[in-house]
Amino acid sequence: MPAKPRRVKRTRKVPPQAKQQHRKLSARLRWPKRAKIIERYIRMTFNRLAREGKLSAAHHLGHVERVSFYAGKYVELLSKNPALQIQAKIAGLTHDRIRYPTEQISHEEASARFMESLFAKRYGEEATKRITTAIAKHGKLPALSEVGRNVIRDAVVFADKFFEANGAYIAFRRAMFMGERKDRREEARRKGYNLNTTEGRRKAAIDFTLDETEKRIARFSDPSKIPKFLHPFVKYQVSWQIKLRDALQRREPSIVNMVTYLFEEGLKPGKERRPLDEVIKSYKPIGKLDAEFKREALRYLNGELWEEFVKRVKVPK
Repeated sequence: MPAKPRRVKRTRKVPPQAKQQHRKLSARLRWPKRAKIIERYIRMTFNRLAREGKLSAAHHLGHVERVSFYAGKYVELLSKNPALQIQAKIAGLTHDRIRYPTEQISHEEASARFMESLFAKRYGEEATKRITTAIAKHGKLPALSEVGRNVIRDAVVFADKFFEANGAYIAFRRAMFMGERKDRREEARRKGYNLNTTEGRRKAAIDFTLDETEKRIARFSDPSKIPKFLHPFVKYQVSWQIKLRDALQRREPSIVNMVTYLFEEGLKPGKERRPLDEVIKSYKPIGKLDAEFKREALRYLNGELWEEFVKRVKVPK
């Protein structure tokens, strides 16, 4: 019986153009999956830290989620590259992964180092460098000559310092954070503020919130250090900081009541402290000005201010 002829396996040649399109499609699908993995990781990590009482009013899950959102939106305004948008979101989610700096290393650098090994195994050298640089440098505004060189770095620092730092919301957050800080409690004792009394807590809340507000206005509101296309937006955000500062300087009753309420919440032990968003919602205004602050803060927390922000960002053409 004659042998059957061997079947020749034919391979279909794929045109180079089709290969390139396939690679582009794979890349578009890859980054969203990576973002989902990081979102789950950060959510589990921050929820665990919250249960252990290790998070503060200033640095919690809501903070990194909003920085992530605004970092992605910033890149969307300036770039049509979807991979860069997601890289900015990933950098925003992980920028505060480590919050305990030492004399040798800042929390920014510690977070970048912590996440670098995870990123390097999966993202490649170029993307890893962009993301970890953004994390490591998010504590300081870039020089104007540097803006645009690494849009991910710009996105994270501007999201952290301007977009997420909504002026009215920050008034609540800052007062609560002042109560949480051990260095401020020690300072209160040195100044003779008895934190076991209502008057002592009131004096400390005014003093420390006002001091921190003045520092922040000086550090992050100099137009000469901010890109011109962000000037109208930053001016809007800083206007709330100025309202807070001026009200505390003149001891406006409703704002004094507001910062004292938040400061007292911050004094509670970690596991007894309510989440900041819950504290803001529970606050009962006693005047027109603190009601205005609460209304703006709730609009921000409900995600209603992005369109307002965009109107004030004059994106360069």
